[in-house]
Amino acid sequence: MLFHIIKKQVKLSLRDKTFFIFMIIFPIALIFVLGSVLQNAFTDDADLGKMDIVYTLQADANMNKAFDTFANEVSDKSVSFKQVDGVKAGQEKVKNGDATALIVVKTNDLKVITNSPGTVEKARVDGYINAFAGQYQLAMTAAKINPTQVNTIMAENAVPENAISVQKLQTGDNVSSFQYYAIALIGMTMMFGMMSGVNTFRIEKLKHTDLRLLIAPIRKEVAITGNFIGELVVQAISLVILMAVSQFFFGVNWGSATLLIAAIYFSLAIFSVSFGMAIDVFTNGNAAGGAVSSILVQIFAFLGGAYFPGVSPVVQKLSPIGWANIGIRDVLYNGQLASAVMPLVINIGFALLFILLMAVVQKRKEVY
Repeated sequence: MLFHIIKKQVKLSLRDKTFFIFMIIFPIALIFVLGSVLQNAFTDDADLGKMDIVYTLQADANMNKAFDTFANEVSDKSVSFKQVDGVKAGQEKVKNGDATALIVVKTNDLKVITNSPGTVEKARVDGYINAFAGQYQLAMTAAKINPTQVNTIMAENAVPENAISVQKLQTGDNVSSFQYYAIALIGMTMMFGMMSGVNTFRIEKLKHTDLRLLIAPIRKEVAITGNFIGELVVQAISLVILMAVSQFFFGVNWGSATLLIAAIYFSLAIFSVSFGMAIDVFTNGNAAGGAVSSILVQIFAFLGGAYFPGVSPVVQKLSPIGWANIGIRDVLYNGQLASAVMPLVINIGFALLFILLMAVVQKRKEVY
């Protein structure tokens, strides 16, 4: 009998046009729209542009000549080295924004003056400084061993064009707009199970199938379990479709953690469906339950960062969507498999609590 109830619930849901609208078409369309409109909000690696570096020579003749030669060799479309007359002139250029940095070449060290400490530009400048230091040290060592081979060794170890670059690794905080919204909105879609849960018994009443359940020789617990599992099957179908679309069309590579990520999403579906059914049971089928569930889903989506990036992790953890998405991003991009534990435990824990409370309340009722 349980199987027939599950089958009945799945058929009812799949025949409902709102299933395809809210569970498949709507999230895919929203991922595409938000991902397209807000692409720039996720782009940290825009073109860095040309970087102008000025330098002044205050070292011995060998050091000055070596750096001057190096500066001419590495100057290209991405960086320009220009000599200035004195430190003061160089500082003025940096101060006025005409130069990214000033390099003061001294006999024993290189001094860098910049208005961008700790930025990408500073990292690029440091890269060139380190490249020169390594090349100069190699030349000095070669000169001591075999002075006639200095030019040959330097040519073989010259710094190639565009050798200095800064790359940011992809993490949970550095993904494309489509990847971010695919992950976030699949979570929101799983949360839509809350509205399905609220409507589970109401649909029975509207279609008058509740009377058949009432006179059928089955326990209420079996009917509740059948409806619950039926809704989960529908959620699972939606989840598989959305994850496949996200991978093939929106560039989300679920990788080797696909099953673990799917488990987190599915635990969110279990939580949402049980929460929705609990609302319906606790309100005794009041029509306001549907409105309450819709409002709660939107609040959870907003707090969980489903619509806008940059929401504080502390705030996100106040939402089921948020704690699920944080766990998924940590697993997917940072390889932190342990991050899946919290959303799984919380979602399943609350779901079991809701199911237990529903069973207690339903036992006291004569009808569904």
